[in-house]
Amino acid sequence: MVSFIRLLISSRFDYKKSLRYHKYYSAIAGSGLFDEKFYTETYDDVSGDPLTHYLGRGYLEGKLPSLDFDSDFYFTAYPDVRRQNINPLYHYIVHGKNEGKFTQQAFSIRRREEIQETNQAFLSNYKFDDEPLVSIIILNRDGIDHLKRLFTDFDNKTNYSNYEIIVVDNDSKDDSVSYLKSLDLPIKIIENDVNVSFSKGNNDAAKIANGKYLLLLNNDIEPTYGWLNELVGTILYNDDAAAVGAKLVFPFYYNANREVSFKIQHSGDIFAERMNPCCLYAINKSNSKLDVFDNSLTKNNHCVAVTGAVMLVDREIYMDLGGLDEDYIYGLEDVDFCLKLYKNKHKVLFAGNALLFHHESSTRVKSKNYFKNDKHNYSVFWKRWGQFLSKHLLLDKIHSKKFFTEKNLKITIISDVNNELIHDISKKFNDMNYTVEIISDLNNNYIGNSCDVLISFTDKYDLNRIISRDDLVKIIVNDDNSDTSDYDLSLSFNKDVSADIIIENDFTQDFLKGLEEIITDSYEF
Repeated sequence: MVSFIRLLISSRFDYKKSLRYHKYYSAIAGSGLFDEKFYTETYDDVSGDPLTHYLGRGYLEGKLPSLDFDSDFYFTAYPDVRRQNINPLYHYIVHGKNEGKFTQQAFSIRRREEIQETNQAFLSNYKFDDEPLVSIIILNRDGIDHLKRLFTDFDNKTNYSNYEIIVVDNDSKDDSVSYLKSLDLPIKIIENDVNVSFSKGNNDAAKIANGKYLLLLNNDIEPTYGWLNELVGTILYNDDAAAVGAKLVFPFYYNANREVSFKIQHSGDIFAERMNPCCLYAINKSNSKLDVFDNSLTKNNHCVAVTGAVMLVDREIYMDLGGLDEDYIYGLEDVDFCLKLYKNKHKVLFAGNALLFHHESSTRVKSKNYFKNDKHNYSVFWKRWGQFLSKHLLLDKIHSKKFFTEKNLKITIISDVNNELIHDISKKFNDMNYTVEIISDLNNNYIGNSCDVLISFTDKYDLNRIISRDDLVKIIVNDDNSDTSDYDLSLSFNKDVSADIIIENDFTQDFLKGLEEIITDSYEF
């Protein structure tokens, strides 16, 4: 029992409040509904006696006393309790239970179960005449807690029997290796005395793997029923599929990142633009606000890349392409590999019903080394793929393929006069589903990261001062006296001719033809 003095201090020497805390403390401590371990491990701002913290601050901040009592539900179901400004757990123990009031487990438990149960309705439950062997490769370093979560009921959840597990342990100092050896699963362990990279660890495991397929699997993954059956069925029954990724969902977060709890973490990749470092980077394809079971997320889709956190890949193709590139240090090696697949005309699929929870934030610590590695990885990636991506992104936008990106082509028009011609050309581009922005102030040099093509109707605009992506395509609409040396393409027409005639002569088609020629000529790969 906590001392009254400690409660008095906790209440900031409010005698009446400390008496109330003392009464609450006794009732709650004996109820079995306050879980000290859960409370201290879940909320990182708890210090001192956990129950004292809950009584003084925790319940007011919406903190849960345990997973067996949902304070939010209790307040919502019984608003009179909220109006009384009384601790919900104490009210339930002393009054609510006798009054027939009921409570529920925490939302995090209920919603997690709902997601798992709902997903089973979407599973294909593939039947195989012959199950090909899958070699599951997992890298681990001091991750025993992740491993215990990953391997809980692992065999049953796979809904697939023919697999082997290869764990690459990177010099763990905890009990990871002894735990792995205690499991009744077909596990091989590569015990390293150094912390090798993600690429090298997977490549080393691939060399001793016996499976027709390799499954790259993070140790911070929590599977749901049928996940492996769904991945294997997807790759087997889709022609030209060389790799398949899964639908990854964030777990529930009690503190930071709570807003992304049970939202989509991964559903395939597309690319987004940025200025620094130039110029494109991979992002999750779907809007993270979408429901887990949105129609777009419960089907198999062709995509440019999937995350290496869960990636099933044909072993022969993996080895033929040299596996993951070992120039990367824990980052971008999966995107790099998927681009190699694409370049070699292999298909990458997203399996919308292979659902797993990804506890990503618990493993990725953004230390100085993280940012150093990120800078290194992006340098390697852009040197290797920059021209290729710029080319394909532009072509994708021009033809509205929505494969490398879901954005429209953005055109910025520079003109110091806003006449009929500018108006008609802008409208024509809009009708082609392009985004158009007009800058009439020639001192405005901010083009931004989203602009793909700049069209200048004047040679007085200073290209040396513009702030834009380095892969911006620059076009000038000139007369014979214009300086075009700093531009990628020059288009011309008689400025004395009417706008109607210029449009009829299809200026936009000349623009598109010239733009595609630039892309073809400039971006060699």
